[in-house]
Amino acid sequence: MSTEAEERKAIYTKRKKSGCCPRCGSKRKKNSSFIYCDDCRAFFRGYNQEISEAINKDRRAKYNKRKKNNQCPRCGKKLGKGYGNKICPKCLAKQYEYNYGKKKTKKK
Repeated sequence: MSTEAEERKAIYTKRKKSGCCPRCGSKRKKNSSFIYCDDCRAFFRGYNQEISEAINKDRRAKYNKRKKNNQCPRCGKKLGKGYGNKICPKCLAKQYEYNYGKKKTKKK
């Protein structure tokens, strides 16, 4: 660990032990169950929301573009004309495995 990181960690723990906000050093409310003060929590919420909105916008655009071009929205593989599902068989198997823990097979 670098010295700068060690210094920041020491400041963080010192502020946290003394009942202050670890980010800005201001006193927290006594009845608050949160580590950070209200201002810092609002900052983190806003920052994370901005980042996730930008990422989601890009993902939606990629998804719609792939669907329009008859591709699997997840991996981008071309789908056949007669293929009825929206995602390719490989991605579909991964999804079933994730959701149900095993590959779903068709019964004959």
